[in-house]
Amino acid sequence: MDTALKKNISKIFAFNSAWMFLIILPIIVPYYRSKGLSMQEVFELQSFFSLIVLIFELPSGYIADLIGRKNTLIVASLFEGVGFSLLPSFDHFWGLIFIQFLLGVGVSLFSGTDISIIYDSLHAMKEKIVKGSEAKIVGKKIFYTQTSEAIAALVGGALVVSSLDTPVKVQAFICWIPFFISLTVTEPPREKMSRVSHRENWTDITTKLFKSGLLLKFIVLNNIIYSASTLLAVWTFQDYWHTLGIDYKYFGYLWCLTNFLVGVIARFAHDFEKKLGSVTLLLMIGALPVIGFIGMGKAGGILGVSFCFTFQICRGFTQVILKDALNARVGSEMRATVNSIVGLGMRVVFIVLGPILGWLIDNKGYEFSLTIFGYIFILSFFIFLLPLIKLRREFRK
Repeated sequence: MDTALKKNISKIFAFNSAWMFLIILPIIVPYYRSKGLSMQEVFELQSFFSLIVLIFELPSGYIADLIGRKNTLIVASLFEGVGFSLLPSFDHFWGLIFIQFLLGVGVSLFSGTDISIIYDSLHAMKEKIVKGSEAKIVGKKIFYTQTSEAIAALVGGALVVSSLDTPVKVQAFICWIPFFISLTVTEPPREKMSRVSHRENWTDITTKLFKSGLLLKFIVLNNIIYSASTLLAVWTFQDYWHTLGIDYKYFGYLWCLTNFLVGVIARFAHDFEKKLGSVTLLLMIGALPVIGFIGMGKAGGILGVSFCFTFQICRGFTQVILKDALNARVGSEMRATVNSIVGLGMRVVFIVLGPILGWLIDNKGYEFSLTIFGYIFILSFFIFLLPLIKLRREFRK
């Protein structure tokens, strides 16, 4: 069993890499436009996708805790495979809405399940877990994932020279790789939730998560806040680059670099933590979005673009340091649900602040809008992150 569980780690690496090999991502907006959609309709598609992920995020984690991680991954990759396979056949708004529904359900089922398999597999192995090994493995997972997305951006950029439809048609075949990988995963043994009393299950989860002390509560809140900060920023990148006069043909390279940076930072985040200490990294996580938003707002040209990378550094640290702090403190019987709660919270923050940021950009311009959001995350530092830093002695035992 230990051998099979050990192989789960490399299989999850492969699954994540295949899942995020999205060659259509750097050209998805031009593709939608080529089908006659307005920019308003493009944003409506993304809003609908976010809504579907929001609706299914929490139930999907609960389902993974009930029916098992492997089965959830299989269903998630099935939804993704069908969604991308149908995409080339739909060229009208309502057809694309249906595609967003399929992809949104797939993403919500996938969210948190992969990391739960890693932690459950490690904890089920008979050999003693080396302190910090979980964080290091999560860092590797993110490195492979982001590297895959970066390479996919280059491939998509090369294929689009033929036509906008080419990357979409190729994606329809690539998207089935995660499905076949998921079939080979071994379900890790773990303590399971009761299938009888769902109310008792949820009472137990909320009690352990939000009533077991300040530390876990602030770890959850900071996971949500700083994951949302990078998501908000990423959705401004392409239009921001365009306002700086950067040609669309360079977007693939920039997208590649930003994603590769996330992977590199995540890969060595645990080493940074050992060398610099948890407090230093938490301070960086709090400072980087502030620097990024205000820097992008005040600067221009290459300097302005360089501030985009501060968010990716923050993202790399957040996904390892804060996520490991969370997953190391929750039981295997509810781990997928807890990760989904974080994903749900992040979507809520994005849905609330995203339209506000968009309206400010349209009406006030980038300098004013991004500076305001810089101030918002200064405030979030004092409200959410500083209390966690004060609990530093408990953060890393």
